[in-house]
Amino acid sequence: MRTFVALEIADDAVLGSLVSFQGELAATGADLKLVGKENLHFTLKFLGEIPEAQAEEADRRLRALRLEGGPASVSTVGAFPSLRRPNVVWVGVSQEDEPKVRGIGEAVIRALQGIGEAETRPFQAHLTLARVRSGRNIEQLSSTISASSHRDFGGFKLGTFKLKSSQLRPSGPVYSDLGVYDLV
Repeated sequence: MRTFVALEIADDAVLGSLVSFQGELAATGADLKLVGKENLHFTLKFLGEIPEAQAEEADRRLRALRLEGGPASVSTVGAFPSLRRPNVVWVGVSQEDEPKVRGIGEAVIRALQGIGEAETRPFQAHLTLARVRSGRNIEQLSSTISASSHRDFGGFKLGTFKLKSSQLRPSGPVYSDLGVYDLV
């Protein structure tokens, strides 16, 4: 099964702000595939295709973690690999909250070492808003991202993280919870 570990935003106002910003991104005329509101999340660790036994082991290891949550806010916008060549448009947590989210992500990665895909890049907390499908209107898209680079989307509580499965369908991925873990 295709799996990953995620922090979700359980605040309707923040989600509404993110969806509204997705509308602004779409209005640039860029060729985008927007992530559905129900699928917006911060990926902590992508495991990829793993057998059920490894998913069960991941669940056991994640249940053993005692990680600190608390308030956080979404207030940065960027693009991978760069603004000049955006493939992914993302939002991140505030600079002051980034160490807390990075700590959660790095602890999850350490706990799941040996399960799923190995990490090849340092952890960077981000929530994907859109994937760029072609170069159409890239200048307008880059300008909108740049103008919003320090935009306040609101605060939310880091209360849980989840082990999730992902079923890829023509209409887009469908996510299911395999495990839910409280942050303290």
